[in-house]
Amino acid sequence: MNQPLDITLMVIIILLLVLIIVLAIIAGLVFINYLKGQNTKAEKQTIEKTIDPVSAPGTGICKNHENQHSVGICAICEEEFCVNCLKQIDKVNLCPEHFNTFADNIWHPITNQRTTPDEPEHGVYIYKFKQHLWKDKGVPSYIINEYKIQVENDHIETYVQLHVKEGDRDTLTKQIEEFKGNLRDDK
Repeated sequence: MNQPLDITLMVIIILLLVLIIVLAIIAGLVFINYLKGQNTKAEKQTIEKTIDPVSAPGTGICKNHENQHSVGICAICEEEFCVNCLKQIDKVNLCPEHFNTFADNIWHPITNQRTTPDEPEHGVYIYKFKQHLWKDKGVPSYIINEYKIQVENDHIETYVQLHVKEGDRDTLTKQIEEFKGNLRDDK
């Protein structure tokens, strides 16, 4: 007489155990997916932190992906790109198109202009010349800023270096001096 009640109770207990196991598996899968999402976020944040914040306004839209915010600009074309497009090599951020341009050439600095907090304008001509080279002539170049801390003066010096392809070095070295002189004459 107690057997049907005992069997029913055992079936209910087994069903509850199965339900608990299924819920535990679902919870485990949800947790694993959550951790995967956290790793993806951490990877993107790491990439974003390596991108120069001066050149990464983060307010634009990726040139290649209109639904993605930009995280920086290409050092050569100065277009904005998302974290999936922008690649970094030798501390230089590059778009997919100019990554190969960079990798396939030997580059040389043709300037090493010192600027200080008191004289930040001393390097402006380099940025203007770089823009002129790209926009007017389609000549690739990029700028790297080297920073040195002057402990005795308690300020940071910036050295603005314009890098050009090896074959363009001599010509562009002369042109940038003329460009700098013309900017001085215009003032």
